[in-house]
Amino acid sequence: MDTSVLSSVEKIRTADPEGMLDRIKELPQQVRDAWAIAKKATIPPAYGDVRNVVVAGMGGSAIGGDLAAALVANELKVPMTVHRDYGLPAYVGRDSLVIASSYSGNTEETLSGLEDARKRGAKVIAITTGGRVAEIAKASNFPLVTFAYPARPRATLGYSLTLVLGVLAKIGLIHDLSADVDTALADVAKLQERVHEGAASNDAKKLAIALAGRVVFVYGAGVMGVMARRVKGQWNENAKNWAAYDVLPELDHNAVVGFPEPPIAKQALAVLMLRSGQDLGRHRVRWGVTAELLDQAGVDHHALELPGASALSEVLQMTYFTDHVSFYVALLNGADPSPNKSIDFLKDRLSRA
Repeated sequence: MDTSVLSSVEKIRTADPEGMLDRIKELPQQVRDAWAIAKKATIPPAYGDVRNVVVAGMGGSAIGGDLAAALVANELKVPMTVHRDYGLPAYVGRDSLVIASSYSGNTEETLSGLEDARKRGAKVIAITTGGRVAEIAKASNFPLVTFAYPARPRATLGYSLTLVLGVLAKIGLIHDLSADVDTALADVAKLQERVHEGAASNDAKKLAIALAGRVVFVYGAGVMGVMARRVKGQWNENAKNWAAYDVLPELDHNAVVGFPEPPIAKQALAVLMLRSGQDLGRHRVRWGVTAELLDQAGVDHHALELPGASALSEVLQMTYFTDHVSFYVALLNGADPSPNKSIDFLKDRLSRA
């Protein structure tokens, strides 16, 4: 592994022709912009009178819904789920709120769900930059929340997460998070120096070097269990690297039994544990025992915890930090972190099917 690519700002910038690092750094501005957009959105008060909430989306748009649902789980009085597929679950009807979230506005699965929601008379909010989702929302007089931010969809979590939280607050399903957003962004600002590409001692680079060349399994509990899924996706898309995720405490009921085999796991795998100040006491006990079992199996593991004033703060900090790590792993892999040639190939094949 040639680590010299991380040795200077010039080398890093040369290896990043589309500017993915700049998009990662813009997370705080995305959040600020998204919160302002949501506060100005026009949504009928009746949209708050629902029995369930479904976010229809894929990829980077869906994970924002997942994180939002996890963050408000202790406050929201109705079920909230994310649907990553065509159509919608059978329970969706007139007393449902469907948030159709698609960065491009042309995601075929999300369009399918949007059409189902329209036919069933559900209350629909569209979140997008444009495309067919925006066209359908306008034609159907659905509330439309738009934003403009040219980037790869996976680099727009500040919008996909904050806009969902914002519309939930707007219609009174959760409390006004303005103070939480301000405090969380103040915590992210304190983190920026630790991961800056020009920093003499860079914690994100150190973790990238430790994990590069491995299949990374990302573990988390509670909200960080959702974050583990997001980090796994960033490893795939940014670093062009195999990765997987699992969730505590469930992984302690099955995954731990598989730690010893096959022998190649000792060289091929590494585990990244996303810890949180929100972890339950029993979670913390389980983290310790799980680490012991990994040690017994000889599998490399690393714990990452970024304390914050709230769960939202920890999510935004973890996003900011791990996005930098996956970016640095991409460079160590000799990969351009921006293009997704495999997804382009898939879309081309699907368009002809």
